[in-house]
Amino acid sequence: MFEEFSASPESIGVGIALAALGNIGFFEKRGMRYLQYFQQQEYEGKRFIDWILEKHAYDKKGTSLTLFCAGLSAVFLAVDTRGTFLTGVFACLALLRLARQEEDPTGTGKITLKMTERARRIFRLAMWIYVAAVTLTAVASYCLAQVYKLPVFLAASVLLIQCQPLFLVLAKLILSGKEKELQENFANDARAIIRTVKPRIVGITGSYGKTSTKVILADILSTVGPTFSTPRSINSYMGMTREIRERMRPGHRFAVVEMGAYYIGSIRRMCTLTPPDAAIITAIGGMHLERFGSAENVFKAKSELAQAVPADGILVVNGDNEFCRRVAQDNPKRITRIYGLDAGTGHLDAYMHDIEASADGTSFIIDYEGRSYKGFTKLLGKPMLGNILASFTMAVSLGLNPDLVIAAIRHVKTESNRLEPVKTTPASFIAHANGKAIRQGRVLRLNDAYNSNPVGFAAALEVLSQQRSGRRVLVTPGMVELGDRQFEENKKAAQLAAAVCDMVAIVGSTNRQALLDGLCQGGMPEEKIKKFDKMSEAFSFLGHDYCQDGDTVLIENDLPDLYETVPVF
Repeated sequence: MFEEFSASPESIGVGIALAALGNIGFFEKRGMRYLQYFQQQEYEGKRFIDWILEKHAYDKKGTSLTLFCAGLSAVFLAVDTRGTFLTGVFACLALLRLARQEEDPTGTGKITLKMTERARRIFRLAMWIYVAAVTLTAVASYCLAQVYKLPVFLAASVLLIQCQPLFLVLAKLILSGKEKELQENFANDARAIIRTVKPRIVGITGSYGKTSTKVILADILSTVGPTFSTPRSINSYMGMTREIRERMRPGHRFAVVEMGAYYIGSIRRMCTLTPPDAAIITAIGGMHLERFGSAENVFKAKSELAQAVPADGILVVNGDNEFCRRVAQDNPKRITRIYGLDAGTGHLDAYMHDIEASADGTSFIIDYEGRSYKGFTKLLGKPMLGNILASFTMAVSLGLNPDLVIAAIRHVKTESNRLEPVKTTPASFIAHANGKAIRQGRVLRLNDAYNSNPVGFAAALEVLSQQRSGRRVLVTPGMVELGDRQFEENKKAAQLAAAVCDMVAIVGSTNRQALLDGLCQGGMPEEKIKKFDKMSEAFSFLGHDYCQDGDTVLIENDLPDLYETVPVF
């Protein structure tokens, strides 16, 4: 009786149904992992697909298992049809077991999956589309295949498994119209709040430095009145919308708004939400060339903030950057102020000089409107000093007393991981000793891990070079999103590092060859170069085997999962 059942068309149909169930269960877990990386690409389909192709982030586990089951079922059909049904059962159970072994993306990785309402909508629709595709494939395989019904379905399942990321992209495209409608409803709520509260809005953008400048300026302005600003690096249209709806309250006198440029027109759109009365442009350079394609396009995108400031408003720009000077020239306002640390670049309204750095901070002098102001900050590095000078210039342009601003600067902080000096022990680099002794002593950790660019990298190395006690160590994966300049910029940074560092730890493979070439050309001996796949491995080496009393460790950049490792699917 079992023999008749296992060989019948009905049993083969049940086998196909079970294999389909296993396939769907596998996507429920695997699709979440792909969604984690899709979210990190800000749901941009082309960038997500390009990343998959570049990193070869194709499915291997599910494909191999399904192909094995297809071959197994074909053998059974050719030799003894009694095993066909059992192969379907095996495929179902094996795929479901594989699904259970998948990591939970909401709790793993440097940047975990945030199951926002948008993420839920995308995944829910992708799941339904995938279920429909598997069901149609199962029915077609059963109806069209004369004999090899289950093998045909399993072979077709391989294609479905390989295309799993595309179902997420398709769901996002289908939802884009509805998503835009929802976004505008929320944004209109935020606009109504802005009209009611009527804060004086200062917009900040730049290829780098905008988050730190936002934090510093908000700290300064809060000394004279309640000031709204976003936490961390929230700088997108919907991120700002959410923050305004949840956190802006009557009484906020100022609003300091960071504006990121994701495409030409994105800052213009942001300015319809938070129309600026004043603006700071910190820098315009070659960062994010992968997104914009050319420096001229970056210039156009950043210029949108200056264009949105009314003629009677305030524009503050970085005079050490030629593109910023060009923005000021093209968009004159009632008050246009140019700041800088290099007097040789041209006229400066605010000039910082006599800079002296130590492990405790930096002293400086600012010349402004015929007076000199001596100041001190706990922050380090010329880019950070530029951010302080930008904030000083904007604050006094808004009417604050310069002496008050100088006093406030002494106490300002910035977001963590921006060339943040921390005196600590080697043990701080690792979470657990794992039974191995941790080296003792005091270490100065210069944490510049949030992001990196050529200017900031060079400035961080300059700060590292000023540390005189112990050995100087650099830990870096290099810089990304520099387009076709990425290899050369990383190579140049490594050449600088070779002249400064006693040891360099290269993390990941993204920029490994460029960094190796630069270090070798800079004359660094091979034995002083260490290579690690992950940042955690580099930290373990420093804590267990290397760092000792008096050493300084610069952590320059820390790439997200998208770049640091190639995920195994």
